[in-house]
Amino acid sequence: MNKKSVYDYFIGLVALMLSLIIVIDIFVSIPKEVRLSFYYIENIIRLIFIGDYIGRLVLSKNKKEFFKENIIDLLSIISIRIYLKCFKVVKITEIIPAYMVIRLCKVFMVIVNIIKFKVKVRDEIRKNKFNFLLVISVIIIVIGAVIISTIEGISLEDALWWSFVTFTTVGYGDVLLKTQLGRIFAVILMIIGIGVIGVITTTITLYIVNSGRNKSSDNYKSHIIEDIKEKLDNYEELSDEDIDTIIKVLSSLKKHEK
Repeated sequence: MNKKSVYDYFIGLVALMLSLIIVIDIFVSIPKEVRLSFYYIENIIRLIFIGDYIGRLVLSKNKKEFFKENIIDLLSIISIRIYLKCFKVVKITEIIPAYMVIRLCKVFMVIVNIIKFKVKVRDEIRKNKFNFLLVISVIIIVIGAVIISTIEGISLEDALWWSFVTFTTVGYGDVLLKTQLGRIFAVILMIIGIGVIGVITTTITLYIVNSGRNKSSDNYKSHIIEDIKEKLDNYEELSDEDIDTIIKVLSSLKKHEK
């Protein structure tokens, strides 16, 4: 994986992290301390996005083309407050209740960041889905640890251990969650873990099975070729029928390779 791929992975996964934070903020009633932590995390991520966008804009040779190709990146650096001000200017808040407008803005930001995540990691998914799943698993475990550490007020070390055993659905139960929000997040993490671990296990199994089949196929092919070589060493003793058989066998092997 080259440096650009690693960088795109980072930006994409940060976008995914921001999406999860906004989803939790929309559907779950979280304490003020957690909401404040989420606020700081959102601002840090947005600063990363701004730096990324401006940096690539400065380096691009065709600014107009860059703007067209990176509309999602531009939308992702705009804060919800700016969107709300735009709605006030067009007087949308007079038609739709303010709380509903805020929620719509947040849903829009979730969609934008999920699209951003998909765009950034799309090429790497095509190249190697297994590596992608492993990276995603590590990132989800780390993000889960940070969120649980913030919600439950436990150390990051304990939160990492809890996140790992929960994601892998082992669940030793040595780290107990006390808040309702923490338990809701644990359920989400377990559901994601079941799906991802299942896919990884299936991928590894298929790889082992296919490797065994390929190895057996190669051994069979080698055996046939060696047998033909031995016969050709004594070609004077071969009959026309033997020669026809050899030609048919070689033609069959050639077709299988294609």
